[in-house]
Formats: sequence, C-alpha cells, structure tokens
Amino acid sequence: MRSFVRWVHSLAFVVKGAHCMRRGDDEGVIRNYSRAIEISPEDLDYYYARGHAYWHKRELGMAIADFSTAIDLDPDDLYAHFVRGAIYQEKGYLAQAMMDLNFVIEISEGPALAYYLRAKCFAEKKNFERAVEDLDSALEEDPYMEKARKLKAECEREVVQAGGVLAAKEQKEHEGGWLLF
Repeated sequence: MRSFVRWVHSLAFVVKGAHCMRRGDDEGVIRNYSRAIEISPEDLDYYYARGHAYWHKRELGMAIADFSTAIDLDPDDLYAHFVRGAIYQEKGYLAQAMMDLNFVIEISEGPALAYYLRAKCFAEKKNFERAVEDLDSALEEDPYMEKARKLKAECEREVVQAGGVLAAKEQKEHEGGWLLF
C-alpha cells in the first residue's frame, strides 16, 4: 500500500513534468521528474523522461546517468541500452556505445537504427568494412533509411580507397623485392 501512495504522490510531479515537456521546458521536466524520482525511485519511465530532457539540453553525462540507472533497475531493458548507446556514440565513447548497441542487436530482432549507430562507431574507428556490413543490415530492416544509404556510400568509398592504397603498397613491396634479387 505504501508504494501505491508514493506512486500516486509522484504522479502530481509527472503531470507537471509532462506539461513542461509539451512546452519544451527542459528545466521544468528535469525539476518535476527529479521530484517524482525522489518519491518513487523505482519507476523507469521517470528516468527516461528526465534523461531525454538532459539529452535535449546537451547535458550528456546526466542523460547517461539516468539511462544507466534505468539499466541498473532492469538490466534487460532494451530501450535504455539503445538510448544510452546513442548518447555514448554522440559523445564519442565508442567502446561503451558499441557494448550497448551490441546488446540491443543481439537481444532484439536487430533494429535498423541500432545497426546504423553501430556502423557510425565502426566508421569513426576506421573499420569501414564492418560499418558496411552493419549498414547492409540496417537497410535490410529499413530500405528507406536515407542516412544509412549515404553513410554506406561513404564507407564503400573508403574501402575502395584503402584497397587502392594497400594494392599500391603491395606492388611497391613486390617491385622492391625484385630489385633485391
């Protein structure tokens, strides 16, 4: 009964936070959902709402903290892993982003956006072949994802260019080897 009373009490702040969200008032969202979390800290939705407000405000560390708390409360929460992975990718924390996105891809049916974001991580790490593989998967799931199509074209150019550089290097080594004999 006590948790029900806490939940009802937290709803007043949730309603205020939702009104702030509709107005685009990120500070109001954060303030009201923070109060709701103080009252009912086990509700994942409160962390999602506040985390999104932090993300919108570009307070990425705070957003990551809220989605991490959601994951602590429910380690199998695909949504929290996906959003945290997206924020990590945006922040440039590629290893952490890839861990979350790998989890989402392995557990779910491989959502196109998760493949796309992981491909961006691979591309930033200059692993263009793996990026192309993930972009193929993304486009298989969502053939109309234009940003995946564009990134795939860029990555394929990099693969071809790297192949040309590698072939020239191998040719030079081969020619150099003949000169020694």
